[in-house]
Amino acid sequence: MAHRRTQQSDNGETAYENRTTDGDKEISAASKHLRGELSRRPRAKYGASSPSDVKFTPPFVGVIMALSLPVSLLVFWYITLPFLWWLVSSIVGVDFIRNIMFLKEDIAAALTSPCALWIPADERAYLNDHSDWTVKRLSNVTANQFIDFVNRGEPVIVTDAMKDWESFHKFNCTYLIENYPDVEYFDWQGGRRMPIRYIPERWEQAGMECASGYIEMSWPANNKYLKEWSDQMPAPYFLPKDVYTDGGLAEKTVSMTGFLGTPSTGVSPHLDETCDTFMTVQFSGVKNWSISWPVRESDELKWAKPTIVTLYPGDILFWYVSMRHHTEVLEGCSLSFSFLLNTPAPKQYFENLHEDFKAVTQTERNKLFASTHAANLDYIDSCSIVHNNGKDYII
Repeated sequence: MAHRRTQQSDNGETAYENRTTDGDKEISAASKHLRGELSRRPRAKYGASSPSDVKFTPPFVGVIMALSLPVSLLVFWYITLPFLWWLVSSIVGVDFIRNIMFLKEDIAAALTSPCALWIPADERAYLNDHSDWTVKRLSNVTANQFIDFVNRGEPVIVTDAMKDWESFHKFNCTYLIENYPDVEYFDWQGGRRMPIRYIPERWEQAGMECASGYIEMSWPANNKYLKEWSDQMPAPYFLPKDVYTDGGLAEKTVSMTGFLGTPSTGVSPHLDETCDTFMTVQFSGVKNWSISWPVRESDELKWAKPTIVTLYPGDILFWYVSMRHHTEVLEGCSLSFSFLLNTPAPKQYFENLHEDFKAVTQTERNKLFASTHAANLDYIDSCSIVHNNGKDYII
């Protein structure tokens, strides 16, 4: 329909008149015809074009679909994924894939831990696959009972050996820092030696957070406190009073090292390259240990599955030559000291160890110790058992 403008009226308004063309009539007729066709068609439900188009799914199809989902997941988990693992590992190697996974875990730990990464994922996996064997916790132990444990090289915890020590009731991280501020301490996190009074003042950490390191008493700055401290940590009641200085063939200097650490810190699995019997005393905090030793399987040497040990204040742990170990602080600020003893000696354990080493090649021995990043792969050859004055010594 078209509009044509006409003349203007007296009041100024413009008048229009309607004029219908032939094209407008055709469009109007077509519209009426379409509306008529739509009105005559029956209305269909659910969007179908007609009721006859509506089809319902049989119930068994729904049952099949419900069952197929868990079945497909099981197939994917137990067949598809193992096949993909086999396929990829065949191409690039299992070790490569495992190392990629360990790297991923290391990156995640570095991003989420408040402290520097101190144990890589591969060594954490080694610790997680631990033995169910437990270290015995003893009290009121006799000298002969204790010697039997040491002779067969069985790690053991004595829970009542520190109860009468003057130092046990006062030695902790805060006491040490406040009363011996000039004692030198090697900070594992920072890789530097410094007086312990500076631990709470480290710019990269708040207070004692992430503090982790050791106090070597042979250092000149610390040696002046050696007698004072060792006098406050006398030999346990089941050991000779001179056990710290009894070297078997000659008198020796007391050998002790302190260790300080806070939660989220520790020392990864390693080997101390020395022949002595170790006595570790826990003054404060709670610390996890793992201990492992060499075992021979046919012509191979392997590390036994690690045994997990938890030390609480007042505990003393005894362990021996060629034992791989790690430590990890669980609660509080941990303060402990380790003493090196020459007697009692793990005679039976050492002789069995020596026989196992003789039964394999030098290459196999080297491989065992290299896995612990040992600097001297032959250090065990310098160790021996000596009998003197009715006692066995390891020197």
